[in-house]
Amino acid sequence: EYNLHKEDEKIMDLSSSGKTIAKLRKSAGFTQASLAERLGISDKAVSKWERGMSFPDTSLLNRLCILLDTDIESILYGQEQSNHGMGILILDKNISPEIIVYNKPLIHYLISQFLLVGIREIVIVGKCIPLQLKDIKITIVPTLNQRFTKNKFVIYGNQFLYGPNLTKHFMRAMSRKSLTVIAAMKAKGDYALKVDNDRKAVLSNEFNINKYYALPYVFNTNVEKIRPFEEIVNERVNVETMVRGMVHFNLNCFEKLYEMAGFIRMMEENTGEKIADITDIVERRTRVN
Repeated sequence: EYNLHKEDEKIMDLSSSGKTIAKLRKSAGFTQASLAERLGISDKAVSKWERGMSFPDTSLLNRLCILLDTDIESILYGQEQSNHGMGILILDKNISPEIIVYNKPLIHYLISQFLLVGIREIVIVGKCIPLQLKDIKITIVPTLNQRFTKNKFVIYGNQFLYGPNLTKHFMRAMSRKSLTVIAAMKAKGDYALKVDNDRKAVLSNEFNINKYYALPYVFNTNVEKIRPFEEIVNERVNVETMVRGMVHFNLNCFEKLYEMAGFIRMMEENTGEKIADITDIVERRTRVN
């Protein structure tokens, strides 16, 4: 059962959510009346959702997602809003992105994180074999010297995150109107943060048993130039705070690759989940556009 939190309410765009519901409804073959009947509500309620006048009650969200074959995050933050963004992956030069990690190339794990939020334009900085995905534009450049005007999701290095509600966290960070850094509770890290009640953070050396650490994931809307992560994290920034249970891999050496391969194998064999299956993600995330 999904609970809508105050943070979701602050960032959620009813207009974008409504447009997404309308597209998904039509794609699934429902009229407003037939969808309303399946949910046990009036067709006027569905009409209000799609016009951005109201949002589905939390008691209906799970059922609505099943009927529309989508996830709650896509409805909360709107697929259109996410699709307007661009993903920028700055590869670690020490590890080849083609190396196989358990059952797929490393590059699949890395770009799958962009695909989770419906991004369809990706720039890979570094050496990588050409990739082709349906409806996804992937550009490979040796260095990063151009300027970008779109909302950006930047991953610095060979980073991979796995855990509960990951898509929700990424979409919420993409939805913010200012520069945002991912922050996770960890036992240790390079960039310890002090986070206040307004989700603002600064670097801190203070001891805190629940200390957050900044991860090299940055989201921003208006900044054209991609700055070094070390420079960004030294400022007072917005943060998207991850829940406990997130697993983060900084894949900068072979030891970390072996570690992640074992983790992926354990998760897939015991849960039946397909982790970082980019073809499956693309089919689910881009089918209404």
